[in-house]
Amino acid sequence: MKQGSFLSIIALLMIASCTSSINPSEQGMSGYNVEQRLPGDSAVYGLACDGSTDSILVYLPFSGGDPDTIDILNARESHRVFGRPDLGDEVAVILNDSNKSVAEMVINLERLKGQWCYEVQPQLRLRVGSPSDGTPRLPKDFPDSLLKKWLQPREYGIELLSEHIARTIGVPPSNERNRIPVEYPEVKRYRMWNIYNGHILLSETRRDTLGEQQIISTDTADIVLLRRDSLRLRFKDHEQGYYRKDKEK
Repeated sequence: MKQGSFLSIIALLMIASCTSSINPSEQGMSGYNVEQRLPGDSAVYGLACDGSTDSILVYLPFSGGDPDTIDILNARESHRVFGRPDLGDEVAVILNDSNKSVAEMVINLERLKGQWCYEVQPQLRLRVGSPSDGTPRLPKDFPDSLLKKWLQPREYGIELLSEHIARTIGVPPSNERNRIPVEYPEVKRYRMWNIYNGHILLSETRRDTLGEQQIISTDTADIVLLRRDSLRLRFKDHEQGYYRKDKEK
């Protein structure tokens, strides 16, 4: 049996044991592979259960045991509940160090998954003989229609999938630089994502000689906002807003 199928079965069984009001056939849950979480990650993972409200979260830990109930009121009032958990949603919870019945942060992983995009604008590419001030200029009689065609915004983004898989949206064709006189911002080619102590880690990887994925760089981001149709991440040197490209399942 493939690992993905095995994890799906486990997740469905956990949902069924969480509450009899959930119909596993309607969930389509893939399961968060708790065995793959990063060393040192203090978050706990599970499935939201029936009985959750704006002030408490009832969830079934992936680590095993009975459903647990935690206080999320302070987290909600401090805007650290990212994505209101619905019945059966996968969640990551950061607990208070001194009181494990209180949450410092809740992340709805099910709502975090999906295609998140934003638009970028191109700039004219500098060429040999450009003015000394570094400002690209075109001939005065250059057709406006052609310039408008070149200066089209492009959709960039990331897709967050189950099993910690990430995909980059907006990777340009390899031969584009030789075809058009404009350039777009560099795009990070993320292949992996993880939750680590409430942060999101987005990693670029490459395959080694054995075909295994090796991480070559990682960007750390904090969630600022997570709604059904919008996401905002704070990176080290900037904040980036996204809109949901796909439809939530």
